[in-house]
Amino acid sequence: MIDNGKLAAFITGLGRFNDYGSTVAQTKRALETSCTSHLEQANDDVVIFSDCLKAINKVMDLDFDVTSIIAINAQFDGKSDEQPKNPGRLRDGLKYPHTDKIMVKLWPGDDGIVTYEPPLQIDESDLQRMVDEWIDAKRTRMNAWKLFAKLACLQPFQDGNKRTALITANHALGTLKTQDYLLPPTGRHFNHFMSELLAYYFYSNTPARSEDVLNDFADFATLYGNLKKS
Repeated sequence: MIDNGKLAAFITGLGRFNDYGSTVAQTKRALETSCTSHLEQANDDVVIFSDCLKAINKVMDLDFDVTSIIAINAQFDGKSDEQPKNPGRLRDGLKYPHTDKIMVKLWPGDDGIVTYEPPLQIDESDLQRMVDEWIDAKRTRMNAWKLFAKLACLQPFQDGNKRTALITANHALGTLKTQDYLLPPTGRHFNHFMSELLAYYFYSNTPARSEDVLNDFADFATLYGNLKKS
C-alpha cells in the first residue's frame, strides 16, 4: 500500500527544484482526496504534482533502461513554463538551436555570470552509457546520487532535467516501490546540495577534477538527502 505521507514528501522534495510552494501536509491531503485544490494555486504546484505522479506511475513496473528515462520526461506535459516544449524528446541543438541549445547559469564571476553548456546533441547512446554504468555498479544510495548528478548534468531534455534525474535515480535504486526515497535536503543543506551539483556541472569536462567533485556531491547528498524515518 502506498504511504501518502512518504509520497507527499517525495513530491515536495522534487518540487524544490522548481519553487514548489505547497507543504508536505497540503500535498498529502491532495493525494488522499485526489484533489489538487488543496495545493497552492498561484504557481506551478498543480502541474509539478500531477506530472510527478504520472511519471512515477508510468515507470513503476518498468525495467530501468533508456526507454524508462525518456518515458519519465515524456510525462512532463502539463501547462507551465517549467516544462519541456517537447516532452520526452532528446535535445538536438543543431537541428533545433532556438529550443535545444541551452545554457545553465552557475554563479557570479569576475566577468559576469559563469555558465555551463551541456553537449549540443544528445542521443540514446548517451543515456545507454549511464544505464550500463549503473548495471555494473553496486546498488547503493551514493551511486544512485551519482546517477542523478550525471543525468542532470547531461541535460538530455529541453527542461525538467533535475526532476527527470531524481525520479530516474529512485527508479534505478528501486525506491519508487519501497518509498525509501532519495530526496534533496531541506534548509541551508539544500543550498549546499545545489552548490555541489553545480560544481560538478562546472568540472564535468575536466577529468582531473570531475570524479572528486562528483564524489563530494554524492557524499553530501547521501548524508543529507534521504527521507527522514517516521
